[in-house]
Amino acid sequence: QKIDRKALPSPAASAPRAATPQAPAKNDLERQIASVWQAVLNVEQVGRDENIFELGANSLLTVQAANRLSSTLGRKVSLVSMFRFPSVSALAAHLGEPTVAVAAPSEPRQDDRRQDAAERRRQLRAERAGRGERHD
Repeated sequence: QKIDRKALPSPAASAPRAATPQAPAKNDLERQIASVWQAVLNVEQVGRDENIFELGANSLLTVQAANRLSSTLGRKVSLVSMFRFPSVSALAAHLGEPTVAVAAPSEPRQDDRRQDAAERRRQLRAERAGRGERHD
């Protein structure tokens, strides 16, 4: 069978859109994210709270958007973040948060352990001396 491709609607026209106008971006980061999604999805507008997957995004387009955002923002935007935060506002809130490096608890250095042991011995000797005990 042959398919009459001219009778099919264009992909952009068939992309699902919300019936109500969407809220525009609130800050520069949101505007940059929305701009990248508009270019990748080939749509006129991406509202800050619209789910990009409902607008027609798929995994390949999300990879393209992540690469463009990384380039535009000058920092790595992970693909995982793109899937976890699928709206402009959610991704902007996530990316706007400063990353806090949490140091793993470290083992005390040997010098610190020796110093602590020496301090405990001095305290013990002082306590014994205060009680009149003798230490050899």
